[in-house]
Amino acid sequence: MKKTKNARGRIKAELCVICVLALALVTVLLWRSGRAKETAKEAAEATPVPTAIPTSVPTPSPIPPDMFEWREGEYVHVEYGPSSSNTIDASRLKNPGVKNSEDLVAWAQMAWENQWGYVWGTFGDVLTEDLLQYKLDQYGEAVEEYEQIIREKWMGRRVVDCAGLIKAYGWYEPSEDAIMYCSSDMPDIGTDGFYEDAPDKGPIDTLPETPGLLVYAPGHIGVYIGDGWAIEAISHAGGVVKTRVADRTWTHWLQCPYIQY
Repeated sequence: MKKTKNARGRIKAELCVICVLALALVTVLLWRSGRAKETAKEAAEATPVPTAIPTSVPTPSPIPPDMFEWREGEYVHVEYGPSSSNTIDASRLKNPGVKNSEDLVAWAQMAWENQWGYVWGTFGDVLTEDLLQYKLDQYGEAVEEYEQIIREKWMGRRVVDCAGLIKAYGWYEPSEDAIMYCSSDMPDIGTDGFYEDAPDKGPIDTLPETPGLLVYAPGHIGVYIGDGWAIEAISHAGGVVKTRVADRTWTHWLQCPYIQY
């Protein structure tokens, strides 16, 4: 009986020692954990927070509203017309019975002011579903690529392409108040056709101050309106816009064939 009591006493003593050691271990672990948090906090407070983007990382600048992406990565300053209308105001033509350079300028300014749109192969008609489908069938991918933006911007509006802006004036019949295909001496030619048929032409750096001349680069054409400005049907996205000749990539000027100067 005495031995049993002694054994129980030793067990109690050993348990007490174990408890003391466990408590000490827990205390040490808690102290280390708290110290680690304090160290991390001190390190974070000691690390300066950057207040600006490093100069080595450029911040992209927004594109100004008057800059138009004519080609990928190539921007040009443009001016858009103040209103949108399909009305052709024949009263602006000073000599409607004779196709002439002064009235060509008036025509181009009217198209610009009324924000005519752009569809390849058109010459001033109002864009309807039937007309768009006809151009999709006629030109395939060249128009299909831009079908969404054409529908968003130009449905129900008068549309031209760059050469079509000029042909629309040549084919406009004041007596009918309508643009009638090939109704004048002006044939259905493209930009290069205008250049080849021009009775007079020259490098763009010799451009005379003669409103109504055409400005040309291979595959593109516009109407010079004077004081360093031109009006052009720039693209499916841009429509008819006003641009500075010096900002563009024109290579030549020329007289428009089939009209008088």
